[in-house]
Amino acid sequence: MFLRVVVIFSVMAVTSLYVFWQKKSFESQLVSSSKSESVLAKLPTAVFETFEQKPFPLDDLFTDGSLKLLVVHYWGTWCAPCEAELPKLLTFIDSFKDKPGVKFVLIAVNDDLIKIQKHLKAQKIPKDAPIIWLLDNQDVHKDVFGTIRVPETYVFSSDKTTLKKYVGPQEWNKGMFFQTFDEFLQISTTKL
Repeated sequence: MFLRVVVIFSVMAVTSLYVFWQKKSFESQLVSSSKSESVLAKLPTAVFETFEQKPFPLDDLFTDGSLKLLVVHYWGTWCAPCEAELPKLLTFIDSFKDKPGVKFVLIAVNDDLIKIQKHLKAQKIPKDAPIIWLLDNQDVHKDVFGTIRVPETYVFSSDKTTLKKYVGPQEWNKGMFFQTFDEFLQISTTKL
């Protein structure tokens, strides 16, 4: 009996130490060497491509000072979870059409423009929705944002501070998202 207790205690201790080590290892990947701040504490400088193949710097959205909340969402037509999530996301985005200062940037990652346009044609996209559609076939999402899987969503305030990062598909039609984004808007507005 004593031997069994010692073995169980040893396994628990080793597991705890391993979890602690993994957490420290992960945190060291997120913290820059010069400062103790997260890699995406602020919106990184990034240039994507419009569907017309023109460069689109995200910083341009902040030039006139009217932007209160920026949502950057990475997706792809080749991604089954992205396809399943998109209708709910579009409905969620439509609820912001009467809220000035909120922009959603949907960036198709490593995708073909013809496939994207065909896919979007099948969706019910609100005409006046605050959406900017962009492409990333140059791995900017990996190099600058550190995104390795899609879908992934970032929320930035008016001063480009990262408010939230959502990894994986979300249930955008849930009430908690509407409440959370209203809170993000209040936070962003008070920072002005």
